[in-house]
Amino acid sequence: RSPTTSTRTCVNKVTIIIGQRAVGVLSTLIYLSYSKLLRTVIDVLTYSTVQLPRGDVNVWFYDGNLEYLQGKHAILFVVAIVTFTLLLLPYTIALTFIPIIERYSEHNRLFNYFNKKVNQIK
Repeated sequence: RSPTTSTRTCVNKVTIIIGQRAVGVLSTLIYLSYSKLLRTVIDVLTYSTVQLPRGDVNVWFYDGNLEYLQGKHAILFVVAIVTFTLLLLPYTIALTFIPIIERYSEHNRLFNYFNKKVNQIK
């Protein structure tokens, strides 16, 4: 065997080993990122009520110096809502409903068409 054949064999073996584990690794990374983003959004949206002589004041739970939805917290709040709306909510809906759609869409022509195209790519 020539050195190039030996090198190709070695590369193929490494590809097979990594390929089998890549899906699990990527799934774990996506899940951890999703969990961290969701936890951060929940942290930003959490508030506490502080009783003062001038009345009750809502403050951000993690920094009592910032009034809830005032100043810097308002910017953080908007970023959290946008992140939730554009990233987390669609991902959650997709994970929840795609298996249901796949199960009951065997007779759906549009779904079958896209499913065939995806399978051709694989």
